[in-house]
Amino acid sequence: MRHAGFVLRLALICAVPVALLAACSPPPTTPAASAVPTQTVVPDLSGVWMAFAVENPAGTGNAPQYSPEGRARLDEFAAQFTSIPETGAWCYGTGMPSLMLSTVSYPIEIVQHESRLVMLAELEMQVRRVYLDGRAHPDDFLPTGVGHSVGTWDGDTLVIDTTLLSEWEIRPWPKSEQTRIVERAYLTKLGRITARASGFVASVEKPINDDVLVVELTLTDPTFYAGPQQRTTYFQRMSDTATLEYACSGEHWLEELEKNRVSQ
Repeated sequence: MRHAGFVLRLALICAVPVALLAACSPPPTTPAASAVPTQTVVPDLSGVWMAFAVENPAGTGNAPQYSPEGRARLDEFAAQFTSIPETGAWCYGTGMPSLMLSTVSYPIEIVQHESRLVMLAELEMQVRRVYLDGRAHPDDFLPTGVGHSVGTWDGDTLVIDTTLLSEWEIRPWPKSEQTRIVERAYLTKLGRITARASGFVASVEKPINDDVLVVELTLTDPTFYAGPQQRTTYFQRMSDTATLEYACSGEHWLEELEKNRVSQ
């Protein structure tokens, strides 16, 4: 029994410092949550848009200003033909910059994703892809009418850089391998702009609200132009059913088919 009592007293003596140590120790700390990087929120330009006005900030009209060398080159090209067919009559899309400067009631649908923005134009069913993933212009890209476009955000404004455009020696917007187009696209409201609708814009369907997409376009090409050419296009938001199929080429095919009809 004396041995048991001694053991009990020893246990109590040893337990007291341990209890005091536990009581005086600070509570266990919770691991700090890892910092979550904040993601910049950018405007969503998605929707169906129809251009209703184009302005020249310089106030000198919308006709491009050519250099003397550029005008001579255009005249030399045109002199090879008795006439130059109107591209629209043959369903031939001329790409940029005409695609973004047209006010003939053909809407453009914009689909915006984190990595790219896609523009689907009803006019000649032309398509633009603006890459937003930080890539540069490629070295092995086949030039096209709409070129190769990359975009970066400057606050609430999308800055689009377009190059690698196919050569085009016909007025009003000729292009060469030196053509570069920079666009600044941003949203505003109708009441904040002074531009008014062009007479060429059909009034069959009204905009769904007062949203306005502004695209400030600057084209540079020392081959043809007398300095940078600047235009500002204003688009209003339309119903998502406003875009139709541009079945222009089908009509030409049917006309050719009719020529081959067997006589009855």
